[in-house]
Amino acid sequence: PFGATSLPYTATAFYYYSASLTAKAAKALGYGEDQQEYQGLCETIKAAFLEEYFQADGTLKIPVTQTACVLSLFFGLYPEGKRDVVLEALKERIRARGNHLDTGFCGTPFLCRALSDNGANDLAYALFLNDDYPSWLYEVNMGATTVWERWNSILPDGSISGTGMNSLNHYAYGSIVEWMYRNMCGINPTEEAPGFKRVRLAPEPDSRLGRAKATVNSPAGLYESGWQYEEDGSLTYTFAIPFDGEGALVLPNADLEQLTINGVPAKAADVAAQQDGTAVKAVLPAGRYVVRQAQ
Repeated sequence: PFGATSLPYTATAFYYYSASLTAKAAKALGYGEDQQEYQGLCETIKAAFLEEYFQADGTLKIPVTQTACVLSLFFGLYPEGKRDVVLEALKERIRARGNHLDTGFCGTPFLCRALSDNGANDLAYALFLNDDYPSWLYEVNMGATTVWERWNSILPDGSISGTGMNSLNHYAYGSIVEWMYRNMCGINPTEEAPGFKRVRLAPEPDSRLGRAKATVNSPAGLYESGWQYEEDGSLTYTFAIPFDGEGALVLPNADLEQLTINGVPAKAADVAAQQDGTAVKAVLPAGRYVVRQAQ
């Protein structure tokens, strides 16, 4: 009844994650002593976790699974400077499955987010766009209007699989939608400005999808983030920032010289646009914006 990833490994990783969230909550509420206590607990758990499960070179001591790598990457549980070792191990496990996922309830919610957040956005989209088993679109092609408990709840011949605990309306794998909001469309609240007073807008488009748009009706108002590839290969972004809100914009693989914002060259727009490596950053106050990125 259990998955392939070591149970103590998984439990300890989530113990760390729970403690870290509690430390953040204590900080937000102004409980300094509690924050220090739980931050200290995080450090203790992480040290024990790394000693028990990782070699110094960043390789795992336990059998490597996609979920093991995903939890390590998403929670930041790897030896210092060895993130790329874990990322490559995850890519290798995905390739071994023919570029398909092999995760369950613990790994799937963080799978595509861990890939996109660590420079493998193309692979996250590949998993998202797969339409054969196991994948999200396999369910769509089988006529699903809800998300199933198992990747193969319904077999290709239309019959119900013989596995037990087989709900046809189950949340867990629907967690891909969080990746769609946070990474595909890039709407992320910031901890420093509660209530969506400030969001990090960091969309990560992919031409295989063509276009996407998401809206969030937050406590601060309606945020919108969308993108579309044009016929000439250029890219158009649309953003809406509510009254008293602010968007910290990050556009990947962009050239400041090739961008316009509401028809004005980005470097001349009053949004503090600047080149930061291969990305362009800007600060968007309340309003609506059309950002065009030339081919």
